[in-house]
Formats: sequence, structure tokens, C-alpha cells
Amino acid sequence: MNLPLTFNIAQYPPSVRRFMGIAWVVIAIKCVVIWWAMVHWHVPLHPMWIVGPTLVFASLASVLWVTHRPD
Repeated sequence: MNLPLTFNIAQYPPSVRRFMGIAWVVIAIKCVVIWWAMVHWHVPLHPMWIVGPTLVFASLASVLWVTHRPD
């Protein structure tokens, strides 16, 4: 089974692409702050338990957005 995946970001207006860029900046800032806070206050849990799922789900949402074909 062949799925035609297209990575045509140009199909989206600049405002939508800017929104995705800003969303990724906010996600990155959130991950850095969470990591710092958990290390600073010695939370007995590895920060990757919070940061990992955040990055996985954000990546999944971004991949679905990029590969979406409006019909």
C-alpha cells in the first residue's frame, strides 16, 4: 500500500506557518522551564516523563498538519 505523502508547506498562508513556528517556540520554552523547575526543586521524577510526551504529541500533531491534504 502506497500512501502519497506530501510535504507542501507552501499551501498554507504565512500566518498559519507563523502560528506553527510560535507554537513550537512556546513548546520549547515550556520544556526548558519544566526541566529547570524539576531539577531546581528536586522533584523525584525524571523531567523526561513530562517533556517526552509533550514533544511526542507536538511532533505527531505537526506531522499530521504537514501531511494533511485539503480535498
